[in-house]
Amino acid sequence: MQLNIQSVQERKADARKKIMLGGLFVKAELDHFHPHDPATLYGMLLEAKNRMQDDPLLVDKWRTLGQELLKQNTGNL
Repeated sequence: MQLNIQSVQERKADARKKIMLGGLFVKAELDHFHPHDPATLYGMLLEAKNRMQDDPLLVDKWRTLGQELLKQNTGNL
């Protein structure tokens, strides 16, 4: 029974994470790509990942920008 409770909690946490990530795409007005063009979103994310690895300072720049925009747009997710 304990395993089932843990499994349910893990699924709920996973669902919440996915909902929050989806909310970020909506906030960034990128939700129009899916479901018609998920390849563009995927490619964009992989390119961002590669750029972050090449330039760690880019992460700080993006974080600062994101924090400012989230504050302007009704707070955090």
